[in-house]
Amino acid sequence: MLYPLNVDLTGQLVIVIGGGRVAERKVVGILATCTDVDVRVIAPAVTEPLRMLADSEQIDWQEGCYTKGILEGAFLVYAATDSPAVNAEVALEANERGILVNVIDDPRASSFQIPSTVRRGEFMLTVSTNGGSPALSRAIRMELEHLYPHSFGEWLECVARLRTELRAQLPNDEQRTEFWRMALRPHILSMVRDGELEKAEVELRNAALDIGAKSSNGSG
Repeated sequence: MLYPLNVDLTGQLVIVIGGGRVAERKVVGILATCTDVDVRVIAPAVTEPLRMLADSEQIDWQEGCYTKGILEGAFLVYAATDSPAVNAEVALEANERGILVNVIDDPRASSFQIPSTVRRGEFMLTVSTNGGSPALSRAIRMELEHLYPHSFGEWLECVARLRTELRAQLPNDEQRTEFWRMALRPHILSMVRDGELEKAEVELRNAALDIGAKSSNGSG
């Protein structure tokens, strides 16, 4: 069983061995989460999108095949070639160096897996089957995409702002706990799901006023 962990790749070197479609998906996924990451692709040839990323200096493409020693300095490694033998060599070196490695289509040779992910700004949901059924992960991810539309990313920004604003209005822990219990009620989340963010915010602000009033009256 895998231990879930969110990792900050800022300033880290990620090496992708391989230049095909799978490698392309890995690179695009990395760049989508962090722009200040050093991505190095090592392959004799790459897809056109990877070539364009290299031309724009968003990634470093080293034209050539994997050779032992090339993983030095990496934080994460992806073995994404179409050769199981090469992927196995990459995994072996990564393990020798203590580098986390993901081998495509071989969970047993991998020290980490990338879950199916739904991103809504800073709001993120992940699904993992420990490599047992990627198809099931994708199916559940599609359900989550429907249940949590892009409005949830905007709502998270709003809630973070309200959290700062209401610290003075709701100074004690009991008041804040009651407030956030209100914020997570189904009818509020339904407003968010329907894109009625302003209406949901008004509801929360009114709830904060009610909680503060009850406390002032000594009934809270």
